[in-house]
Amino acid sequence: MGFEPRRTPSILGFPHRPEWGPVAHRRAVAGYLRNCREHARISPRHVADCIGVSESTVSRMETGQSVLRPLDVERLMRACGVTDQAEYERAARLTDEAGRAEPWQQHGQVVPRWVRPLLGMELAAQRILSYEPQLVPGWLQTPEYAEIVIRSVHPTASRQEIDTRVQVRVERLEMFRRRLDPPVLLAVMDEGVFTRQVGSPGTMRRQVRHLLNLLEELPYQLRLQIASQSVGAAGVVVGHPVVHLRFHAADHLPDMVYLEQFEGATYYEKPADTERYQAVMNNLCGLASPYEHTRALLDEAATHVW
Repeated sequence: MGFEPRRTPSILGFPHRPEWGPVAHRRAVAGYLRNCREHARISPRHVADCIGVSESTVSRMETGQSVLRPLDVERLMRACGVTDQAEYERAARLTDEAGRAEPWQQHGQVVPRWVRPLLGMELAAQRILSYEPQLVPGWLQTPEYAEIVIRSVHPTASRQEIDTRVQVRVERLEMFRRRLDPPVLLAVMDEGVFTRQVGSPGTMRRQVRHLLNLLEELPYQLRLQIASQSVGAAGVVVGHPVVHLRFHAADHLPDMVYLEQFEGATYYEKPADTERYQAVMNNLCGLASPYEHTRALLDEAATHVW
């Protein structure tokens, strides 16, 4: 019985793409460093001794949990026996990009810490699957609708804090409008989203019209579906928002799942978990009304419900 030779790790398949954001670049380099060490069959302790840092520092470098210092990256690659100059040059360029400020950082602590990984990684998504049982997905909310939702959760927040949170939320829509590799959003919303009043009837009517306008503006980036209550009768019952991300350069960035709770979130990146939620989302898409019917359903909501 033969064994396939182990493939030599390479970072050359991950391009330098600033529009994907610094977090994706950091995670790609981190995964590459981990693969280099494992391919060289050396321990984190040995690498730590070679480059003069602690073992915990190596762990944070390999998981993308800390800022990567160019010299440490180069030393770790040398410790693992990397000899290809092209690998060093690409790793250095990606590490430089990884060190740039994340978009949310300009808003400081106002952005909840559990949302930051999602905000950082969604910029590199090729495809986003989303399910919302109660609200319009954050990317697609009007400022008016977003303000009411945010203030209901943060009733004591200042005017400035509310405005900042609204700005962060609605600006996420811009990634679907960018010229290079915009992600595709496939969003399923429960029909209750359109019968549960948020704000005034006018707020709801303007929100629904906003969705219709976005479908006109972004026909290749947005695909919306509405799930009736019969989805639950079919055995698919999901009571919380789900976001499933699939990335460009998927060999370097594994799928990610984000499950939102009231004040927190759970992330999954192991294949067994992300594949499970992929199946859940496939079921929801299959049971929801076909996306070709969405415009008519939204028109009906804007005209007859609100």
